[in-house]
Amino acid sequence: MNVLISWAGSESHAAALAVRKWLPDVLPFVDPWVSTEDIRKGTQWTAELWGRVERTSYCIICLTARAVKSPWVNFEAGAIARAVDGPAHVSPLLLGISPQDFGSSPLAMFQCTEFTEDDVQRLVQAINISATAPLSESAVAQRFSQYWVDIDHAIRRISLPSREGLEDLALPPKSLLDEKLHKIEEEIMICVAGDDFETPDFLDITDHVQFDLPRVEYFLENLVKREFLSDQDDSDGGLTYSVTKRGLVYMFENDLFY
Repeated sequence: MNVLISWAGSESHAAALAVRKWLPDVLPFVDPWVSTEDIRKGTQWTAELWGRVERTSYCIICLTARAVKSPWVNFEAGAIARAVDGPAHVSPLLLGISPQDFGSSPLAMFQCTEFTEDDVQRLVQAINISATAPLSESAVAQRFSQYWVDIDHAIRRISLPSREGLEDLALPPKSLLDEKLHKIEEEIMICVAGDDFETPDFLDITDHVQFDLPRVEYFLENLVKREFLSDQDDSDGGLTYSVTKRGLVYMFENDLFY
C-alpha cells in the first residue's frame, strides 16, 4: 500500500522521515514515500512525483506552523485528494499546532490528526482499513502499542517552530492563480510536463508547440527566470527542461494537466 508523506521546511521534513521509518513497523504492508529519499537519482523528478501521486492510497502531511502556509503542501494535498477521489485519504499530522490554528486555510477541509497517542492510533487504524488486505484491529493496536514510543521520541527531538504568526493563517496561502502566464508559456509548460518526452530540449518543445524559434526561446528563458521551469545541460551540449515545484503548483491551480 502506497503512502505519500508530504512535508515543507526542515522541521516538517525531519518529521516526515521519522514517520517514513516508523510506519512500516506498525503496518508492514505499507510502502511509505518521501520525495527526498525515494526519487531515484538520474530520473525526472516531476514524472516520478506525479506517478507516485497517481498510485498513492493515502497521504500524511506533516504540518508545522511554518509548513501549513506552504503552497507546495497545499498542491500535494489537492493532487492526492483528486487522485484517490476523496479527502478522507488525506490526513494532516499536526505538530505543535491545532485544527483551530488553520483559520480559512484550504487544509482545514481535511480530517486532521493531532500528535497524541490516541489520535495517531486512530490514523493508523484508518490507513489499515483502507488497505486491500488489512490486519485485524487488535493486531494493529498491539503493534502500535509496541512501537509508539519510537515515533513519540523521534518527534519530540525535533525543534518545532513557534506558534508566533499563526494569526496570519486566517488568510489562504498566496495562490499562483494570481500570476498568469502567457498562453504560449502555458503550452510550453504542458509540453514539458507531458509524456511525449522524458526531458525535452529546445527543438522538441519548438516542434511540439509549433511556434517560431525566437518566441519559444524568449518564453523558455522567461519561464526559467521565474522558476516555473529548470534547465539542465545534456550530453550534446544543449539544454533540456523540466517543470519545477512552482511550475507544478501553477499547472495544478490552473487545471493545465490533460
